[in-house]
This record gives sequence, C-alpha cells and structure tokens, in this order.
Amino acid sequence: MFNWLQKWLGGGAPVPVPVVTAAPIPLPVAPPAPQEWAPSALTPSEFNVQTAAVRWVFSVGTVGGPPLSLGGLADAIERMSLDATRAADWVPRVPTVLPGLLKSLRDEHSSEQDLAEQIEQDVVLVAEALKEANSALHQRATVVTRTSEAVRLLGSHGLRLLIARAAFRPVLGEDAGPLIRSGAPKVWALGEACADCSKALAPARGVDPFEAFLAGLSLQVGQLVALRMADRVAHLARPDPHGLGPRSVPVGEVNTHASDNHAAQDMAHAMAILSHRVAARWELPDNVIGAITAQVDPMAQARWPAAGELLGVAQEAARLRALDQAGKLPAPLAECGAHLPDDALAWLTAPAKPHH
Repeated sequence: MFNWLQKWLGGGAPVPVPVVTAAPIPLPVAPPAPQEWAPSALTPSEFNVQTAAVRWVFSVGTVGGPPLSLGGLADAIERMSLDATRAADWVPRVPTVLPGLLKSLRDEHSSEQDLAEQIEQDVVLVAEALKEANSALHQRATVVTRTSEAVRLLGSHGLRLLIARAAFRPVLGEDAGPLIRSGAPKVWALGEACADCSKALAPARGVDPFEAFLAGLSLQVGQLVALRMADRVAHLARPDPHGLGPRSVPVGEVNTHASDNHAAQDMAHAMAILSHRVAARWELPDNVIGAITAQVDPMAQARWPAAGELLGVAQEAARLRALDQAGKLPAPLAECGAHLPDDALAWLTAPAKPHH
C-alpha cells in the first residue's frame, strides 16, 4: 500500500510521514524459487517408487513445473478425466491404422503385400520400418527402399514390435505445452522399459509375450493424456494479462489428499483408467485391455490374474529403471528394487539392451 501511495502521489514535494511507535508492517517476501526435486535425502524405507515417478514425469516442485502441489494436480486430473468421451482426443497422435495391422498380424493368411499396404497408410510407420530394416542389426549390403521388402526382412515378430513402438511413441504437435514436452520423453522411457520387462517375464508366467509387450506400452498412454491436462491446468493458473488474478482452474480449493503418496496413488489410478479408455477406443486386443483394467478393477484382476499381475510388476520395475537412469534413486538400484519378485529383480539388475 505504501509503495502504491508513493507512486500515486507522483514526483511532487516529499510528503511528511508521521512518526509512529508501532512496529512497521513487514513487506511481503517472495517465496523462494522451487528447487529441482531430489530424493537423495530419503532413506530406502521412506522412498515410494510410484510417488517419485509421478513427481518426475510431471515435474512437480521444479522450476517450470505445474503451479500446484501433487495433491492439487491429482484433484485436477481426476476432475478433468471424468469426461470419458474425450480421453483419446487428448493423446498427441492416434494411430488409426493400428487396429487393422494388429488383426492382420494375427491372421495367418495376411500376405507381406497386405501388411505393406497398411503400413504405407501411415508415414511414421513407413519411416520406422525402413529405418529398422536398414539398421546395423540386419547387416544389409544394399539399402532397403520398399516397404514390402522391409516387411519380409523384419518378419512377423519384428514387425509387431516395430509397429507397437512406432504407434505409441509420443509425437508432439505444435500446440504441445511445456509439461508434455518435458514429460513425454520420460513417459516413453517408462513405456519401453515396462514393455520390455513385460515381454521378458511373460513366457514363464503363462502370458503371450507380444500382448504383454503391447500392454506395457499401452499402460503409459494415460500419462500422456494427463500431461496434456496438466498443461491446461498450468495455463489456467497463470495470472490474467490484465492483472485480475488467475483464471478459473478446474480443481477444488481444498486438497483432499493426506499425503503425496496418497495423491500419487490417486493419479496412477486415474491414469490407468485413461489408458483403458484409449486402449478400448483403439480396439486393442481384449487381453491387453484386460491387463490394463486389472490395475484398477478387482473383477478384471480375477479374470486376468497372470496378465494383470505381470503388468503391475513390470510397471514397478520400469519406474525403478527410469528413475535410476535419471539419478532419482536414494540408494543402489538393487536395494531399491529388493521388494520385487525374483524374475523382475533379475531383469532390473541386468544390463539394459539398446533399442533399434
């Protein structure tokens, strides 16, 4: 108020200020800028993998992160995700050819030419197929330039993995906000790790390896949807250009979450539901949708016990691997993952294989 009065009075003669005996009212102090969140101060027993992964993906508590606590962000995501019909519309890229390609790959009568023609409907898939066929993995003396030749060279198994990776890799549009630009590569790292772990552990657990791989990638789609929602929240929470305060933010004023762990659990639940909606809209195989649904629905857990448990274990292992590579673990990887089943711990502590 004093600064405002001083400015309003202009540059005239100084205005005498009466001497008062009361203590002066302290000027407001700007809060310190948020520091990069690091779990190094936590002990392994205090460390929650799910909470750490959510904070990392959404840049919570960091410079440039959302202007909400983890609890506030969870409230916003839960409220915005109630619109079930728009879930898939928030995804940066909808792979329109994916359902048909997956059906063709399961059909023994589909020819290489049939598959090539379907792949050629999507320029991203064409580029990925040719890139993979010409990689050092296949050691070709001549360059592959035709899609049908790439299909023949990759084979059914290689083509399945390539299509899944290419279809789910985030492609950011010009309207992508800062949170999804920062978070999408992290989601992709989680997705690849979850898919690889699922595929590696699937045979011994009685689950189809490709469907496990596809479920590992699909489970992460909900995080991309939530990141776009978080960008919307961050945009609405910025001050109005005319100085009238923040715009209307789709979140309640009262944070109902007792802790960050509670908030992260609620966010993970909401994001799994979003993943389920998108997977159903994309017409993914029933077993893939069932494994995702089993993450949040006890009835689905009873129907898909092996696939649902595998996906949950793979998600936990993937979070640990991604956080370890980002330097976000408070202790060695094996110590932080000691609670995992033996097969998942063995996968986690083995050297990660590069992707082609």
